[in-house]
Amino acid sequence: METNSRRNFLKDTCKICLLGTVSLTMADFLESCGTTAKGFKTTVADNRIEVPLSLFDTAPAQIISPRNYEYEIAVQKNADNTYKALLLRCTHHNNQLVPTGNGYYCSLHGSQYDKQGNVKKGPAETPLPQLSTEIISSNLIIHI
Repeated sequence: METNSRRNFLKDTCKICLLGTVSLTMADFLESCGTTAKGFKTTVADNRIEVPLSLFDTAPAQIISPRNYEYEIAVQKNADNTYKALLLRCTHHNNQLVPTGNGYYCSLHGSQYDKQGNVKKGPAETPLPQLSTEIISSNLIIHI
């Protein structure tokens, strides 16, 4: 009887250790993929998105998450105070992209894009769509 108890104890302990390791590894993986951070939430009105310019005071690159819109938008403030907005939609199969430290990743087929929206790895062949922007008062307007 003592041997079965010990065997069960060891099995249960091994399962707990394994689960803990997998959980930590997955948490690190998800954090590195950028999936744990959400972008600036805003709304879409008349095919436009308004973003306060003050948002770029903390960092020149921002992810915009429009409510009730399928895709996020990456916005980069350039040194000359112009802005580049990229629709984070994979050009291979229209999947939402995941921001990473080096660019954007498609979880569907593995396409990768750099921060400028150029394809780094296929199967995608076309760069990300760039959206037009303009500054009105203290807001950046992104046209979708």
